[in-house]
Amino acid sequence: MLKEYSIHGFKSFDQVCVHLSNLNLFAGANSAGKSTAIQALLLAADNLEEEPGDRIMNFLHTPPLSFNEARNYLINAKEYSVQLRPDDQEAISMRFSAADDAFWRTGIHQEGVPSERFYALLCNNLLYLPATRTWQLNNSSINPNVEKNPLGTQGEYIIDYYYNHHEDLMSEELTFFPSVRTLEAQVNYWLHRLTGYRLTVEPDVSRYKVKFVTQDGKELHPYHVGTGISFIAELVITCLFCRSNGMVIIENPEIHLHPSAQADLIDFLAKVAGVNRQIIVETHSDHLFNGIRRLLHKKEIGLEDVSVYNFIRTQQGLTEGKNIALSQQGGIRDYEPGMFEQFDKDLDEILS
Repeated sequence: MLKEYSIHGFKSFDQVCVHLSNLNLFAGANSAGKSTAIQALLLAADNLEEEPGDRIMNFLHTPPLSFNEARNYLINAKEYSVQLRPDDQEAISMRFSAADDAFWRTGIHQEGVPSERFYALLCNNLLYLPATRTWQLNNSSINPNVEKNPLGTQGEYIIDYYYNHHEDLMSEELTFFPSVRTLEAQVNYWLHRLTGYRLTVEPDVSRYKVKFVTQDGKELHPYHVGTGISFIAELVITCLFCRSNGMVIIENPEIHLHPSAQADLIDFLAKVAGVNRQIIVETHSDHLFNGIRRLLHKKEIGLEDVSVYNFIRTQQGLTEGKNIALSQQGGIRDYEPGMFEQFDKDLDEILS
């Protein structure tokens, strides 16, 4: 697992150290730095090699980024860096600097050799669902590059993966519905629990026919059930696809979801994170945050299992990240003003 990572001089960050657990929540206002913290981790993962040395930056999970766009111009950073600290070895440093006079290309200097387990985590077992992920499941196509990128960079080939593996038997640790151990059964168990629908997929030449089935057996096209259902189907498949000692990074999983579904969703994510998977969630949802507090209170997860960070912008325009300490009873030991408090503000005005 990744124990922590530090960011120096990247975009709005001067320096920050993010400590991770199995289930991690990144909170904060729009443009506060949540996505930037994730992007820094993805850039380091995309460019981690088995041996140290120098190279030119590659982009797999993020759009191409020039060095000048990435460096923190507020502090006039001449380079930026991401330091990765696994739980089984010394830290690995990734330093990024300009590789040409135009400050367009980026060169990388890696210090440290990742263990085989840690290299597999970030380079083979990392799955990413961005906020811009596709929801048009009715347009799902066959993946031409299934070996290197089984789900696609935007989750566009999730249905292709699902169809080709729906009869595979799941490992016992991810078998939450014990009667049938196939991927199809586990996906539909959670999809029905979260949304009331089941998923069916059929091949159609170079594409797939995707339908959602109601409790009374009626089949509906994805565009008839709303984007939230499609998003949650993609998320469930991705999390159940994640291998042991793997990582899933999800941006805004609450998009288009009813609050009750958001509350149930955190239960699912906690169960997946509890079986040797690492999950990072960027969110604006107080239901996900309070769901973690509920799980702590019910002792379904421990304090060591969860990490919550709130990112804010200072008056100088820099991003700071604060680790929010919780109690096993679900309380907040050091509440950060502005974090998930709009409901209380509105209620105070109504009652006043």
